[in-house]
Amino acid sequence: MTIQRRETTLATVVAIVEDLTQDWGLERTEPADADTLLAADLQFTSVDIIQLCVALEECYGQRFGFQDLLMKDGSYIGDLSLGRLSAFVDLKLNSGGQT
Repeated sequence: MTIQRRETTLATVVAIVEDLTQDWGLERTEPADADTLLAADLQFTSVDIIQLCVALEECYGQRFGFQDLLMKDGSYIGDLSLGRLSAFVDLKLNSGGQT
């Protein structure tokens, strides 16, 4: 995966997150970036994360199997950074959705 592709995917993830949160009244002093956490920084709930996953799948026109990212040992993970989410999307894009 090239650096440009990773940056493009991160930019797409950030743009979708900003679109989803634009009316939430979040008082952030810094723009979202790779280190931004969905729950801790952006107050995402599980429903919001599902909505984000659906938006990403619609944007790229393919299913990504986000359960592989969001669950570990049968339990949901506590939080997720935008960088980790975009890296997962890149991995799936590079593997044609298969891992």
